[in-house]
Amino acid sequence: MMKTEIIIIKKLKKDGTIDSSISNRLAADIQNGNTVLMPVDMIYGLVALDSPECRESISRIIGYDEDKFVRMISSFKMLDEVATIDKLAFDFLHRIWPGELVVYVENHRKKGVPVSVRMPKSRYQQEIIDNVGRPLINASCQLPGKHPIYLKKDLIKAYEGKINTIFIIEEFCKEHTLPSVVDISRGTLDVIHEGKVSAEEIKSLYFLGKDDQVL
Repeated sequence: MMKTEIIIIKKLKKDGTIDSSISNRLAADIQNGNTVLMPVDMIYGLVALDSPECRESISRIIGYDEDKFVRMISSFKMLDEVATIDKLAFDFLHRIWPGELVVYVENHRKKGVPVSVRMPKSRYQQEIIDNVGRPLINASCQLPGKHPIYLKKDLIKAYEGKINTIFIIEEFCKEHTLPSVVDISRGTLDVIHEGKVSAEEIKSLYFLGKDDQVL
């Protein structure tokens, strides 16, 4: 059993950031190939480098396959490392991100196999991804039966001794609405899950691009 460092803060600063000493430490941990538990926007997940070793490690810990992992980016330049998108998709993502929306797009590495990507809205997460300098992977923390884990004691019980760092923000240790999930990998919009972002808003922003394209 490995030694797990546990970092707990009560809440984010008013500007949505955390102390730079903590964000730098988390980024360094991830850069070194370690796994960090942290809230991604408001849902806790395991975060690590997008490498074969990290994907295999998280799959073993989390109990589900890596095809369910979400890639996290902090810029559209990083998106080029993950996905191949056309102008319509690019414009739609510019309208909807950063935000609590996971989007399946065409995989840059495996043609015909969609990849899910999100650009978190929380500033401190964007800073961590920026500091690492490359896309990261995120796997949601779930109890048996696929229920998300929110409570501090449950998170520590489930992952202490299995990963390097647990970062908890107490204001997020309560149930939150899951992010919305859509698929635009085939050139059409498919709303897979309506969560934090309404289907109506998603459709209006997507078909705004369709209207522009027709004109």
